[in-house]
Amino acid sequence: MAALFAAGQAVVGFCAGIAVSAGLFAFIATLGIITRLAQVTRTASAIHWYETCFIAGGIMGNLLWLYGVPVPAGAAGLLCTGLFCGIFTGCLTGAIAEILDAFPVFFRRINLKTGTAFVIAAMAVGRFLGVLARYFG
Repeated sequence: MAALFAAGQAVVGFCAGIAVSAGLFAFIATLGIITRLAQVTRTASAIHWYETCFIAGGIMGNLLWLYGVPVPAGAAGLLCTGLFCGIFTGCLTGAIAEILDAFPVFFRRINLKTGTAFVIAAMAVGRFLGVLARYFG
């Protein structure tokens, strides 16, 4: 009886994980992060490659996290992981801000006419310094 209950829990947990990850991927696809990256970088011909890498990264990241597989990559691996996670977070944040028109509304509220690129760059640098302070401070 206990084995049957454990098997049921495993099935429910697996299905819940699939539902959550499908929702996240659908949300990111709806935001248009991948298509926007292809437009900005003028590499629309490689959009299938972008999508494949995005899905493979999600699957591999989930498997590594779920099974707790240690990846002995040293400092270089940590640097690459931090870089790619930062790029993903930045793209997600930028896409959400662009979809919701957050920056234009914010700049209009504070009556900022020039220097918007500087403000956005300052926010990115501030986020980077905050991450460094969090992990090394």
